Amino acid sequence: MFCSGRVIDKRKSLLKKGQNVQDKKNFLFIIFIRNISRHIAMIKLRGREMNRFQVFILVTTLKLSVYADRHPCDRPCESPTAPKVCNYQFNVEWYYTMSKACYDCPFVASDCLRPHCVAADGIPRPVITVNRTLPGPSIRVCHNDTVRVQVVNNLDDDEGVVIHWHGLHVRDSPHMDGVLMITQCPIPAKTSFTYEFCADPPGTHFWHSHAGLQTSDGLAGPIVVNRPEQDDPHRHLYDVDSEEYMIFAFDWLHQLTLTMFLASHHSTGSNKGENVLINGKGISKEFVNATDNSTYFTPREVFNVEQNKRYRFRTISNSVIFSPYEITIDGHELNIIASDGADIEPYLVTSLVINGGERFDFVVNASQNISNYWIRIQGLADRPEQALRAILRYQGAAIEDPVMSSYSTDTRKTQLNPLNIAENENYTQVSSLKRAYSIAYPANERYAGQPDQAHFIGFDFNKFNNPIFNHPDFYPIDKVSQITYTPQFNNITFAFPKYPMQTQYDQIDTTQNCNPESEGWSRTQFCQGDFCTCTYVIEVKVGNLVELVFYDEGRPFDAGHPMHLHGQHFAVVAMKKIGAFISTEEIKELHNNGSIEYNFDGILKDTVIVPDGGYTVVRFLADNPGIWFFHCHLLFHSQVGMELAFKVGDPEDWVKPPIDFPKCGPWTEKMSSAATNLTSSSIFIVLLIHFFLFY
Repeated sequence: MFCSGRVIDKRKSLLKKGQNVQDKKNFLFIIFIRNISRHIAMIKLRGREMNRFQVFILVTTLKLSVYADRHPCDRPCESPTAPKVCNYQFNVEWYYTMSKACYDCPFVASDCLRPHCVAADGIPRPVITVNRTLPGPSIRVCHNDTVRVQVVNNLDDDEGVVIHWHGLHVRDSPHMDGVLMITQCPIPAKTSFTYEFCADPPGTHFWHSHAGLQTSDGLAGPIVVNRPEQDDPHRHLYDVDSEEYMIFAFDWLHQLTLTMFLASHHSTGSNKGENVLINGKGISKEFVNATDNSTYFTPREVFNVEQNKRYRFRTISNSVIFSPYEITIDGHELNIIASDGADIEPYLVTSLVINGGERFDFVVNASQNISNYWIRIQGLADRPEQALRAILRYQGAAIEDPVMSSYSTDTRKTQLNPLNIAENENYTQVSSLKRAYSIAYPANERYAGQPDQAHFIGFDFNKFNNPIFNHPDFYPIDKVSQITYTPQFNNITFAFPKYPMQTQYDQIDTTQNCNPESEGWSRTQFCQGDFCTCTYVIEVKVGNLVELVFYDEGRPFDAGHPMHLHGQHFAVVAMKKIGAFISTEEIKELHNNGSIEYNFDGILKDTVIVPDGGYTVVRFLADNPGIWFFHCHLLFHSQVGMELAFKVGDPEDWVKPPIDFPKCGPWTEKMSSAATNLTSSSIFIVLLIHFFLFY
């Protein structure tokens, strides 16, 4: 498979044998070297500097790095384009933080940077890694490259795996979207599966597991799709854009995610994360040297900059439990230039809030005095104590922690994408931003036209007897002290089909599909008391302009849900917090009487927050046929069914997978018996015909 709309001479586009396949050891060495180059100037143990021997070792290793080449697809992008085929290998396995690979980390600072050492925040725990790195390997390619990733499932518990390419549209290969039982079967243990897709659209994206709770245990990493400089409308705004300025943030648990999930849903356990990691690094545990009682911590992330240069930072939130992050840099403003890969008109703020699944690119002008400045990642909502700091270190500054006070700046605080705060002069919602147009993101007047279909998708935490967590006969929800609320779309819990919808739709029992907005909706068929579950599918005609009105009713408590749509961008055309609560009747009345204020020049995104007690309105063009998943990007919410699927077109409109594409589904003895009987009957008929012909 090659990206559509271009002709490739395979002899020229395929890299030389051995050059385009990542050797695992070399790849880990590259990661090791790049970590050293980032951190050589920043590693400082509390109360003592690195000794000369440590510095000598690090400097010597850094000099050797000139012999380690980056992946051949991580390159300046040419115009006209010269696409490559980019091969990667992901070895997925259970591993352990602070393992024996870490030697004397953090007492010996350089040990924390050894190959295979996953230090995290210093708390030992099992972790899922790819190639024994956290986060997993970064994929950096050019627009319209063909990406091939061989995923090898070596998980010790023999669990299945799938990888979703969050933000990439996988146009012409929807079966490569990587969603369990929607686009494919799980990759069985001890086997492999090769994903192949076009690197489109350009921008900041990421990959992560879409099976169970694996993402929260570490199975995720960044993707950057670059483009020629002349195709970037913001290229004049920054001087440096490299992988050293990636902020990959995610909440971090000090236990297996499954343990927390089961304890919080079946008992009285907490569902709150303990920490935040930035690029796999964090600080939690204090280590004490028994000899002199000196204290040590695992390394924090440091970003080295040169005074009077402008740096493009790419931020990704892999927050999987409800923890929006506020990002600030002491003494510096953030010039926002892109979100979810798409270009926006630059918007200058001092504070940015990023939700799970979102990405924002911003430019930092290193125009302050030579010093060290805190980069603050602050948890919001019910996790204000969840926070981590990185360091913005100017070249020539002392290797020490910053001394500036919280949010130290000469300007008033202005925030983009506030959480559950009505828009005013200090707080700007993403719906007020404007698109920046480019070759990759051209203007399209259709977003301002009359929608061909509109859907209202309401949600909240419902106090229902979900039989998985509150059996209505044995421990109903009104008889137990620990209430487990069920987050749902339109009071429906999504039930996965028995076969992958994208690739085995002819085997799907469509009588189990439902849409509560349709005339055929039947509570009798799909509901047990107040609790309803079915395969929630919204059908869309190819080419339609679709309007989606999301609203969060706001009960029973103040929360937030980032909504993510696979396979395409949508235009964010309206957003507003109404109050503490909003009802279905109220939102429909606002929509019908024209009270919703639209911005038809709104930015393109694939993940967006919905204000609690408010609404967000988006529009998308259904020009990518296939089955596209839509869900809350908070893992505990999607895991219990806060999901649905858009069926764009019919199977005859979809790009077909290869003939030998893996298949799966249920098997019963009855089916086996029927097959046996059919085989016996066939043999009898053949023998009978043979008898009449030859005897």
